[in-house]
Amino acid sequence: MSDTELAVGESMITSDRGDALTIETTRTEEHLFTTTYTDAETGELRLALQVDITTGATALDPRHIDADFWTLVQDDTEHPVSDLKHVLRRVPDPSIEVKPDEREIHIYEDE
Repeated sequence: MSDTELAVGESMITSDRGDALTIETTRTEEHLFTTTYTDAETGELRLALQVDITTGATALDPRHIDADFWTLVQDDTEHPVSDLKHVLRRVPDPSIEVKPDEREIHIYEDE
């Protein structure tokens, strides 16, 4: 089942047993999906992001990013998560990729 096949309110877990993080995607509105990354052992929320499938825009809320867990990467340069706003200001139309195995959030300039 792909994300777009989920009905509003339905969720899908997309991590394998034994992964450090449980990744769950929920269709919160017709065009919006929320993905959460939760520590599989403790249940602690490590990251939540929202994707609008009509525009492809991804929104990160700094209140839902575990700054001690993730590293922010932009142009192959690592930044602390506390630099998120500064990095996003430098990238006019960012694309965001989460690499859970590396514990990294990559910010790319959308081309």
